[in-house]
Amino acid sequence: MSGILAIWNDCTEGREAAYEHWYQHEHLPERLGIPGFRVGRRYEAIDARLRFLTAYEVDHLDVLGSKEYRQRLENPTEQTTAIVKNGFVNMSRTVCARSQIRGDIRGSIVVTATLREGDPTSWFDSLESSRYFSDGATHSEIWLSSENSDARTKEELLRGRDAKIVACLYLEYLRKEPAIQSAQELRRIHPNADIGVYQLMCSLTRSE
Repeated sequence: MSGILAIWNDCTEGREAAYEHWYQHEHLPERLGIPGFRVGRRYEAIDARLRFLTAYEVDHLDVLGSKEYRQRLENPTEQTTAIVKNGFVNMSRTVCARSQIRGDIRGSIVVTATLREGDPTSWFDSLESSRYFSDGATHSEIWLSSENSDARTKEELLRGRDAKIVACLYLEYLRKEPAIQSAQELRRIHPNADIGVYQLMCSLTRSE
């Protein structure tokens, strides 16, 4: 089963330039150099609680527990250490399995609806019969937490304990207006979910 490493975070005020330079020139290329990492996408908030969303799509879930990936997490570079210690704020990071993937056209505007606790089964059952998978969305996925270890890596120890989600409904749109409308409706119907609207900043695909 393919997987997603789903990350939401803010950036320390005054560190934005260093943060962006590190992401574009070191971190994205480094992560996409790990075997099994397929594509990395970075988004910035249009209307969301946290400013940034990063989603790393991997060939299968085992990639996110692989020796090569763990080695990177346990041996951060000098720049990574600096940014992780003073750059990442309000970090949420969860290894997820991808399911119910629909739509071949990828949009640049994203709505994420996340649950932080509880059993998401009944919530997703209600969404399954709703319009959110088809009305205006070009692509949709469900991400289900597949965290299987409480062990903290050196990177996490540097930045402090990460928050986790149990599930996420992920929707892509071509334009901002229908995405915002969908987010507003989701907030009304599902007040316990954390709903955000994001715009694609950049993406990097693994070189074959």
